[in-house]
Amino acid sequence: MKRVIFSVNDQQSYFSCLVDGKIEFYYLTKSQAKKYFAYLDKGHIVSFELYNKRKIIDNRYAWQVAYFSLIEKPSYRKNQILYDLKDIRKQMHKVLDGFDYLLFLDLEMTMPPYFKGPFEAEVIQAGFILRDRSGQIIEQDSIFIKPTKYPKISPRTVKFLQITDSYYEKALDYVHFYTRLRGIIDMYNPKIVVWGKNDMIALKASYKINGVDPITFDDMFINLLQIHKNYYNLSDDLGLFKAYELYYNKAYDQSHDALDDAMVTKYVFDALILQMKEVM
Repeated sequence: MKRVIFSVNDQQSYFSCLVDGKIEFYYLTKSQAKKYFAYLDKGHIVSFELYNKRKIIDNRYAWQVAYFSLIEKPSYRKNQILYDLKDIRKQMHKVLDGFDYLLFLDLEMTMPPYFKGPFEAEVIQAGFILRDRSGQIIEQDSIFIKPTKYPKISPRTVKFLQITDSYYEKALDYVHFYTRLRGIIDMYNPKIVVWGKNDMIALKASYKINGVDPITFDDMFINLLQIHKNYYNLSDDLGLFKAYELYYNKAYDQSHDALDDAMVTKYVFDALILQMKEVM
């Protein structure tokens, strides 16, 4: 439903609209205010969804906005579109579906011991799947990596990741993983798809811990979690395996294995692209 903004309060991040002869108030969270408030002004035409949640602001009830789908500025001949969710989603699909190579990457890291003390997480397993534009998997692998700074893996990590003797038999020095990743980047220049920021942060930290030059930078990554939050207008983080369950209508048994998690990341990415195509 389209509504015309009656008033705007940018100090407390709320606005009002005239609905059926009476004024109703709506508020935005801090993150929403940063995203939308520059587009809001008296007389602008808005279309938005609400959460079933309200609070008192300036002695009046205000409903919480879930997201805007359209914001227009009235004009004599044709309204000026300030924000169009449908168009934004089309652009997101165009970008995500346009890369020649994608590298789905997942990392498992060490966890601190149960007692307090200095600690820095280190990558001990990397799982990756490289695919081309057609969806063909070019290569995939799982590499177990010996920690450098804290060689002894904490019992907490062993228990959580269910590390067995096979890890110690297969684990290689960090340089093997670094060289392999650099080779893939140099040859294919892929966009690296991860779920959330943790893997990006751990990878960046690993360069410092091991005294090597960085081979990945922020603009090389696609944060698939953030893409989902933007596309579906989610206010809270979504778990990778919850996303899989929502798309495929079945649960996935998480094993805390980096290659397995990288594959699930690919499954979720593919499902998102399919969803994007279906609504276009």
